[in-house]
Amino acid sequence: MDEQGSQEITHELRWLARGPVEVVRRYTGYTINGFRFHTKKRERYLKTQNSGVVVRTMTSNDEINYYGAIIDIIQLDYSGKYKAVLFKCDWIDIKKGVKKDKFGMTLVNFKFLKHTGKNLWDDPFVFASQAKKVFYVYDERSKDWSVILDAKVRDVYDMGDEDSNDVEEIIEQPIHNTSETTQNVDALIAVSVHEHDFLEVDVNNQIEEEEEDWENMF
Repeated sequence: MDEQGSQEITHELRWLARGPVEVVRRYTGYTINGFRFHTKKRERYLKTQNSGVVVRTMTSNDEINYYGAIIDIIQLDYSGKYKAVLFKCDWIDIKKGVKKDKFGMTLVNFKFLKHTGKNLWDDPFVFASQAKKVFYVYDERSKDWSVILDAKVRDVYDMGDEDSNDVEEIIEQPIHNTSETTQNVDALIAVSVHEHDFLEVDVNNQIEEEEEDWENMF
């Protein structure tokens, strides 16, 4: 179609059809949708919690919420023209790990996970633009269960405070060639692509500066 000069092939589609470059950037913090997100590893020595996410989807009959916790943040670069940020998460099995208590509160259990990456068809990634923030509060009455609290959207400003900037080093890592047989299924990425999930800007100004690993402080 491109060779025939079809008007259905847009300039943006040509860029995306080339695929991302073979090196991705990994981060431990990202700010989007009025929320600040961290990976679980980054916040293990912090008193704050910023790794909880929810993705809300609508069906013909109801709304379905998928709850998880961020374990990795990567940025795909399409030849410098478009960039997309993905959250890799531990996703809770909504059939086994989500329930309502007698007060109508939603509880989740991270012992029941889905899309863990063990199977080729698992999909642990979500666009950062699709994620909303939640907090998980341990329920003293129900072992291994946590109550979900929705975070409120607010204007986020990086004031350079100690907790917001002390994170792990930026890592640039090659994408594995998934056309060949691989033993590392974590390298496989399967996502639903929408035009608004790609940014025709440099998103580096949204990503928190990476510094020393907290591990080195202990």
